[in-house]
This record gives sequence, structure tokens and C-alpha cells, in this order.
Amino acid sequence: MTAMDLNSHLPLSVAVSQRLTSVAPAVWLETGEHVSETAELESRFNRWIKVAEVVRYVSSRQNDDGGYSFAQGGPSSVEDTYFAIRILRMLSVKPPNEDRTVAFLKRMQQEDGGYCSVKVAYYAVDALRKLGSKPRRDVKKFICSLRRRDGGFGSRRVDVETSSEVETTYLALKLLKLLKVSPEPATAKFILSLKNPDGSFGRYGYSRLASTYHALACLRILGVNVAFEDTLKWILGCENPKGGFNRSPDVHDPYLLVDELYYGVKALEILGEPARHTLQHLRLIGKFQNRNGGFRRSIFMGISTFEATYYALSSLQTLLRLV
Repeated sequence: MTAMDLNSHLPLSVAVSQRLTSVAPAVWLETGEHVSETAELESRFNRWIKVAEVVRYVSSRQNDDGGYSFAQGGPSSVEDTYFAIRILRMLSVKPPNEDRTVAFLKRMQQEDGGYCSVKVAYYAVDALRKLGSKPRRDVKKFICSLRRRDGGFGSRRVDVETSSEVETTYLALKLLKLLKVSPEPATAKFILSLKNPDGSFGRYGYSRLASTYHALACLRILGVNVAFEDTLKWILGCENPKGGFNRSPDVHDPYLLVDELYYGVKALEILGEPARHTLQHLRLIGKFQNRNGGFRRSIFMGISTFEATYYALSSLQTLLRLV
């Protein structure tokens, strides 16, 4: 009987705690932290997706200013540039024209040290860090000024620009960690206040997989024990036996999205729990890839974006790492 078999006979909360303490250190690193993956992992990527076409798609979208745009000829954006750097590094490819990319990212900072949003600030600072550089001015004052009284960051409402009401707080915490700034105790209290009776996270009892993933990721950064038995049960209820994740257990929508797959896989990774239907997820990922090498959000139709491409590759990397 394997260790996994033995764990299956333990109470769920005990099994979760054991897995959280036995997960290999590499699992806890942010996806893509290391430039070089093992040759075995790279060869396993090619089994499920067309890696060379991904590299070609991303590299061809770099503009003369050093930034990137998911659409050919579109203006460079910090978000696309960030995802481009993450994707190429994940595939052990050195980004071209790094000096121009660094210059582009530095120009995105305002004279007072701020940025137009928390999201842009995080993307710019982290991309610069991965390229061996840093912003022109200190970012600490800007990011700390955006903290709400309840410890959260950004709007409490979810709109088309945000995937969950916790996303901005999650990015802010990641940025504070990069800047070596200690978070306020109130932030953990704010995140825990979003926990619903069914184990999920979301305001007003509205359970969403994205909110639950971002909440767990925040709590992990804050050093809070996340061995929640009810949360694990809720996430597993979102998993589709045919591949992919639904945004909540009571939603059975054939319109599968790559971001929901990402949130589900990464949430289980935080809990030290492997997906129940790994092979089905791996097969599904390739269905998101377009002819130009990029990935779309839906398996049915859509244009390639860097964000969707990153979600697909990061999910693939995590699934292969945990099998």
C-alpha cells in the first residue's frame, strides 16, 4: 500500500496536515521562480503541448520598445510583458532584448514612485526583478498607502478587470513580500472573514473558485495554517472528472475555462493535495492551444492571450510536478 493509499484511510483533516508537512520544498516556490527546469520536465511538457510554437508565439509579440502585446501590432502593456517573461522563463528560454524590456518597464512608474494600479505595480516590479533589475523609485510608500482599514487592498467588488475580490490583496501581499515589508495583522483577519460555511471564500456567501484560491494564497503568504478540511472538500467538489474545474460545485457548465483549471490546481497545490483527475486535466490543457501557439481561455473558441497561455503552462507544470 502506498503512502497515498494510507492517507486515504485517514480523516481528511489529518491527511491534509500530513501532506502539507511532507510536500517537497520545490512545490512551494512560485511557478517559474527557477529559470532552468529539469530536462525531464521539459520533455514531459512536449507530450501535452507544442512548446516550440508557444515560444514562437510569445517571442513574435515583442514590440520595438521592448514590451509585449498578446495581439500582433498591439501596444505594449506591463501585464503582457510580465506574462511573456514568466512564460519564457518557465520554458527555459532567455527573453530577447532584455535591456529594452527593462527600460520599458521602468518607464511605467510614475514620478512619485506609484503606478496606475496595484496589479501594474506588482507586474512591473516582479518582471524587473526576474530580469535582474528594479524600479527607478521606491514603491513601498505607494503600495502601503492603498491598504484599506480592514487590511485588504483594492475594491471589494468584482468586475471584468478582476477575477475575485481577493485578487488585488493577493498581488499586494506578493509585492510587499518582494519589498520585504511586513503585512498588517488585519489582513489575515480580513481574508478569514470571507470564509463561507461550505469552506469556500467569497463575499456575501458567493462561492467562487478564484476567490478561494486567492484567499488560500494570501493566507499562505501570511503564514496562516490553511489545513481547512471543509475548503479541501469544496475544491474537490469543483473538479470535473472529465478534466477542468467548475467555479463552484453546484455549477456544471460545459464551457470550461483555463483560468478555472489554474485556480483549482493551484489551490490544491497549496493544500498539498494532488488533483483527483490529473490525466484528464493534462489532456484538456492541449485543447486550449491555438494554431498560432498561444492558448485561449475557452476550449471552444477565442483568441490567444498571454494570460491564458501562462495559466495553461503553469497548470501543466504543477500537474506534472505532483504526479
